[in-house]
Amino acid sequence: MLDARLLVTFLETARSGSFARAGGVLSVTASAVSQQMATLEHRLDAVLFERSPRGVRLTPAGEALVAHATAVVTRLADAREELRAIGGGQGGRVRLASFPTATSAFAAMAVQRFGTLYPGVEIDYADVEPYESLARLRAHELDLALVFQFDHWFIGMDYDGVVRCADGGFEYVDLFADPFHLVVRRDDPLAGRERIGLEQLAGERILGGPPWGPDLRSLCNRLGFEPHFEGSFRTTDFSAFQALVAAGLGVTLVPRLAFRSLREDVVVRPLDPAPVRYVKIALREEGYRSAATDAMLHTLLAAATEFGAPENVEPTGSLPAQEPMTP
Repeated sequence: MLDARLLVTFLETARSGSFARAGGVLSVTASAVSQQMATLEHRLDAVLFERSPRGVRLTPAGEALVAHATAVVTRLADAREELRAIGGGQGGRVRLASFPTATSAFAAMAVQRFGTLYPGVEIDYADVEPYESLARLRAHELDLALVFQFDHWFIGMDYDGVVRCADGGFEYVDLFADPFHLVVRRDDPLAGRERIGLEQLAGERILGGPPWGPDLRSLCNRLGFEPHFEGSFRTTDFSAFQALVAAGLGVTLVPRLAFRSLREDVVVRPLDPAPVRYVKIALREEGYRSAATDAMLHTLLAAATEFGAPENVEPTGSLPAQEPMTP
């Protein structure tokens, strides 16, 4: 196996045409340079220099090696610089995933802010469901991900309740609770109430279900009734459910994170009690974590805090003004 130091010495000798001059640049003796070149020639089984009292000249084999050695030494230098940059959080790559409502509410803004603060870091971003994020984290295809869970539905489940990825082996950083609200048509009698008691849903056709359905059913059962989930309409898109509500086909629930995409022909009211999903950042529990990943983690924490304490986010409101972050 070739030693990179031998290639560095070879290139300097080829450039200067002298063991002594090369030694002067590299702060070693001419004898040491000569010994290193002899070692390199032995390992390659090739004569690289024609030696004379006036210095050395490259042989055809030496000339052929120059281009390869230059490429190797350059790549190694680039690698050292990249690793140094990654260590300082100013270079490298960070791979992040989120889920749609978090992307719309605060994650996209966090990514933009991160890019401004750390322009040398490449960002790979995916908008997927939580169980997909866990699987990709486990496969080392992501560095961190925004995810959520409920009391009766954990992160590794798909929307049919099938476990797609075990949630062990991860570290979770809690962000905030994201309570669900009732969505009704503007002409619905419930629209006139400031707050809806959950018992008012007895007899209502509820559109949707997974993943918040199990929590809603548990809450309703505690109040002594079974909720009626309308299973004829299946979608995972909150906007689509709002359209179905506006068409008079039932009521549905949306989380506060979805308030940015509410229709004008529906009304959102607090539900008491209501299902709550818990928004978190997921990372692998063990293994190396780059400075860029830590920087993205802190950027997401800041963005979630500013978005957040989502009880301050109203259906008709907007995000508070964002102040520049200090790197």
